[in-house]
Amino acid sequence: MNKQSDSLDDGDEEVVVIEQRDKRTYIYIGIAAVIGIAAGGLIGALLSGQRWQEAYQALETRYHQLEQVNQKTLVDSDQQTHLKIQQLSKEFDQKLADEKSAYQKQVDELNGKIEQLAQEKAELAKQLSTEKSKITQVNKVNNRLNHQADLQATMFERSRELFQKELKVKQSLESLEKERETLQQKKKELKKECDLYLQGTSWDAHSDACDQQDAANERLGKVNQLIKVNQMDLKEIQALAKDLGIDE
Repeated sequence: MNKQSDSLDDGDEEVVVIEQRDKRTYIYIGIAAVIGIAAGGLIGALLSGQRWQEAYQALETRYHQLEQVNQKTLVDSDQQTHLKIQQLSKEFDQKLADEKSAYQKQVDELNGKIEQLAQEKAELAKQLSTEKSKITQVNKVNNRLNHQADLQATMFERSRELFQKELKVKQSLESLEKERETLQQKKKELKKECDLYLQGTSWDAHSDACDQQDAANERLGKVNQLIKVNQMDLKEIQALAKDLGIDE
């Protein structure tokens, strides 16, 4: 009797230590508590009824039942944990996919903007090249117009000089021709008077009639020479004006 009591006392002093970092620890603690309570009750019944064998078997049966419950609980816990992990993994994958999709959308938008900017840049470069070409063409036209303007200004100045010279030559030529006509008429009169003076048949003839006749002949020769020179100058001016395209 005492030996059985000592054996039960030794069993009562056993300590169940369960180390686990998750919620399984609480399950083992609960099982240990149930076992302790059951063991205490069975020990009391054994002490009072002297049926220690049945109590031990009942305790062992209860222990196995609790162990099965514990295993089932652990399996259920593992399944729940696995499901939770799967759910979290699925949520994480979904969130990652959403983030990736949003990021890809932003990348696509940025690529679209970059492509649009590249097209606009190419268009602006094309417009700039066109404008530069136009500016170059305009500069060529301006240079040509300036050159033409300079030529026209030069031609105008030369034309003005030619017209003035032509006018002066024509006026001089006209004056010389009138003087020649006058000298020719006077030459006839002076010759007649000189002849009368030399013949001595007229008291109206002047003694210097022959000298005046010689002077008139000399002047007439010079006038004829000047007329030829002016005529040559006039022809040269008219030819130059024709070459310049400003002849009348």
